[in-house]
Amino acid sequence: MTTGRTRLIFFLALISFILLFSGCAKTNRDGVIKLNDLRSDYPGASYNGAAPAGELKRPLRLAAAPVVSPEEGYQGYTDLARYLEEALGYPVEFITRQTYAEVNLLMNSGDIDAAFICTYAYVKGQRDFGMELVAASEVGGRAKYASYIIVPKSSPVKDFAGLRGRRFAFSDPMSMSGRLVPLYYIQQQGERPETFFQSYIFTYSHDKSIRAVAEGIVDGAAVDSLVYEAFAKKHPDIAAKVKIIQRSDDFASPPVVVRPSLDPALKAKLREAFLQMNRQESGRKVLTELGIERFTAINDEAYNSVREIARKVGYP
Repeated sequence: MTTGRTRLIFFLALISFILLFSGCAKTNRDGVIKLNDLRSDYPGASYNGAAPAGELKRPLRLAAAPVVSPEEGYQGYTDLARYLEEALGYPVEFITRQTYAEVNLLMNSGDIDAAFICTYAYVKGQRDFGMELVAASEVGGRAKYASYIIVPKSSPVKDFAGLRGRRFAFSDPMSMSGRLVPLYYIQQQGERPETFFQSYIFTYSHDKSIRAVAEGIVDGAAVDSLVYEAFAKKHPDIAAKVKIIQRSDDFASPPVVVRPSLDPALKAKLREAFLQMNRQESGRKVLTELGIERFTAINDEAYNSVREIARKVGYP
């Protein structure tokens, strides 16, 4: 009876967590934010459907994979789209999707032009259809990040091995820091998630994973270090409820990418807009909102360590 009651309580708590955090703030049903509907006092607002550049016959579509939830990232990403409108001279649409796989699929089909994605999503997209790098985020003077394993502040667990038989939160199935790294740790234990954990869930964003640990929905989670540090500054009361018990090796930062078929002149202009953000007041404001110091150029070889971990855990 006690076991059944415990399972019921956990199930109800999990349902409440999903209902609370699965909303997509300020987006329409298709997950598209059309900035022309939000304001009209910025360059490009009078766009009338004429082709803005090259072969692009519509506004540039910028997508964000769920590194952070729409609730956390909405203001920063929409302000970024407005900054890009000024830099490029024509409208930008900001599009959200629930998973990294969806963003890759849309870019492969040509339905989006640029995106913020995770490192493994880039590795897979580059291999599958030639996804191209634009820039990578830099924090603390480094274009690096890691996977943090976090647990509740009061937890007796001291390392990842101590999470055996407990409840765990992955972020996205394609997330390097939120999925592949903990899979690698589990592999080193000679097990699989189904045998190592009591149970596990996918939150589909790192801030939701942090909240899940803080609220006791799960006993541990793997999160992006950059997201964690930015989240801790913004929500110190929530961050105070968790602690970091393990840190992975560093990997190259999650990149901004474009589809390979995008007009070359537009690619160059977009890359320049990102690389120059920290030199303009409007750009610096957006960077602050995103928790980034600047964007820097990066090459494909920087992601070879991600490829190696993916190979070891059997990811395609």
